[in-house]
Amino acid sequence: MALKDLFSSSGRAKSRLDKWTKTATSPYTQSAERYAAMQNMIKDGSDEALFCLFKRFTVVSTKSIEDEEEKSWAYRELSGLGPKVLPAAKRFCIEAESVAWALRIIEDVADETQEWEILDELLKNHPPGYERDAAKKQQILTHLSEIDDPKVAELLAGYLEDHDEGVRFFSVEQLVDIADESVKPAILARLLNPEEDSLRLRTRILEGLAELGWDVSEYTDGIAKVIGQEHALQGGKIVRR
Repeated sequence: MALKDLFSSSGRAKSRLDKWTKTATSPYTQSAERYAAMQNMIKDGSDEALFCLFKRFTVVSTKSIEDEEEKSWAYRELSGLGPKVLPAAKRFCIEAESVAWALRIIEDVADETQEWEILDELLKNHPPGYERDAAKKQQILTHLSEIDDPKVAELLAGYLEDHDEGVRFFSVEQLVDIADESVKPAILARLLNPEEDSLRLRTRILEGLAELGWDVSEYTDGIAKVIGQEHALQGGKIVRR
């Protein structure tokens, strides 16, 4: 920051916000100091201050109980601001690596259209495929799976093709729970994919299809090659032995 900017109104405001952010996100600062910094950000109320407050969710302080209490406090305060917080929440979700808390806040304050607008952008930024760290994608999909909307199953089905085995496995579990038969072809395609090397994923698909009782007659030739010892084909359906 140039010297002339330092003494301007905007320069002083930025300096204050930088100081509050550094304090609020330091795992070694005293809890009382972090609270004071977070309270100042809430009082400031600007999009930039609220965005910086969201950064508190990305840091784990040295005392676990205090850490959870502070994050819960920030969650309540940000949610209490209502739709005013959405620009900062959306920016944070796009830029940050850990977004679970922010997505909870969005769920609290956004209407259906606003929430889907943010989710659609996040899904566009994190499509099925390779990512060095799939943790953020997993958080987004976890939030997505909790929404009661017909298009959720179709969206999750796309992630059966993800590079990360954990993401694929999560998608299978959620699709079995949703039980929308329209995604049966996608689930069977994953089961029969010769490049699928996860035994636990194939076992979970077989178990899920047995739970759901879906007719898989047209896939029996392929299923017979991967069915293993715990399941069998009976009357065009997969059953437990």
